[in-house]
Amino acid sequence: MFERTVIGLDIGSWSLKLAEVSAGFRGAEFKSFAELPLPEGAPSEEIEATIQLWLQNRGTAPEVLVTALSTERLTQRHLRFPFAGVKRVAAAIGYEIDEELPVPLSSVVVGHEQVLTRPDQTDVLVALAARTDVEQHLAACRRMELEPRIVESEGASLANLTGFLGLSDVSRLVLDVGHAKTNLCLLVDGRPIALRRIPVAGAHFTAALALDLGLGPEAAREHKHAHGIFERGSTKPVSNGIRDLLEHLAREVQRSVQAIVGDPLDPVSPTEILLVGGSAQLPALARFFEERTGLPTRVLEVARTGEGAEEFAAAGPATFAQAAALALRGTSTERVTQTDFRQGELGYAPDLTGLRPQLRLTVGLFALFLVMWIASAAARAVFANHRATQLRGEVASILKQTFPDAEPGPDPLKTFETKAAETRALAAHLGVTGKGLSVLEILRQISALTPESLDVSLDELSIERQSVSARGHTSDFVSADQLKAELSKFEGFQRVLVTDVKTDARRGGKTFTVSIRLGDEEAQ
Repeated sequence: MFERTVIGLDIGSWSLKLAEVSAGFRGAEFKSFAELPLPEGAPSEEIEATIQLWLQNRGTAPEVLVTALSTERLTQRHLRFPFAGVKRVAAAIGYEIDEELPVPLSSVVVGHEQVLTRPDQTDVLVALAARTDVEQHLAACRRMELEPRIVESEGASLANLTGFLGLSDVSRLVLDVGHAKTNLCLLVDGRPIALRRIPVAGAHFTAALALDLGLGPEAAREHKHAHGIFERGSTKPVSNGIRDLLEHLAREVQRSVQAIVGDPLDPVSPTEILLVGGSAQLPALARFFEERTGLPTRVLEVARTGEGAEEFAAAGPATFAQAAALALRGTSTERVTQTDFRQGELGYAPDLTGLRPQLRLTVGLFALFLVMWIASAAARAVFANHRATQLRGEVASILKQTFPDAEPGPDPLKTFETKAAETRALAAHLGVTGKGLSVLEILRQISALTPESLDVSLDELSIERQSVSARGHTSDFVSADQLKAELSKFEGFQRVLVTDVKTDARRGGKTFTVSIRLGDEEAQ
């Protein structure tokens, strides 16, 4: 789940090599490798048609396609800054190369790789391609019905193999000995800091054999593949032409390294040479470079298992190194380099025209679902409104039967609740429901508690929710005090006070005020 197919295409001068990777969040796994020999000496139109037909027959439809610009189309600079910091270094690159370029900086596309070679030193490989060359590369891909998402730098992209094959332990010099050229790339901590193209490779060896041995081109090629370019069991070239080419290649390799490292003790000096490419597998070639450079030299091998490593080893890691590196460049877990010549207006824009039939069906289904959802919501709303109207009518009918004088209004349920609350409060106050002390209960208790022997009369009786007050008349103060004592005997009277005792000049005797505080309803 969440995996995508990534294809790296190495379009060389002798053949096209394809590597397919299944990439996910947890890693990448090689799925297949394939090679297509290209018609030698054919025009570009024929080569493009051959590639297009071959890819169509394979049913190649990658989610991510990665290609590379050939080093013939690239200009490289090796820069060294006496400071560190990714952003700081990136900002300084433009100032450094602008002064050296014979053309405006706006006419080229710039990519770079940087690595911290010392705590206070950063080495940078800057790759520059003319904007027109990038446009021509993309146009050729489109003629083959291809749309690369990433356009890398040939040679430097080999650094993407370091993580998968565990090649980042020491500094290495990678020699990609191909058909028409040899690409030299210096890797430090698995990252490229120098790149160079040397115009000596397999085709030149074939031409030298043909000239020195008097063979035709095809016979010379067969002789090279069958017998190699060295005398049997040694590193001695079979002819003077081969010797001159090998010496020139070895000399240029040494000069390239010396131009970068300067001091033999510098930590960026390579400790090993790694050979890749179709011509790298010529017998004794690795031993020849080891003797000339003094560095251990070997042909790339796969020393791991799992995640498609077996398929990579079976296909030939030296032959498919560039294609495999490009495929890994398109993954999120194995990529090392960051160069991509698809920048600005040349940036990748996915073509969604092939999705139009699926999109039409999806949009149609979504529109149908939306219409059905709206219709369903509208039907539910109409039904709910009808049901609410019906319920309001029923509540209004019940309200008129229960409270004939009440007006239902716009919300008969609220009116009904208000009337019911008023009725419950009145019933409680009158003692109909038996909750608390009703008015009748209060009068009955006062009457029952007042002895007939007391000459006491009560006037102006006022009964509130929590209190009772009255004006009383008695013949003497003692009778008023006895009334207080008798009324206090009832538990429902929380407190009884007799105050404002005065002499009644008109009738004689005493007048007073009796106040009764009623107990809480919860206590009753």
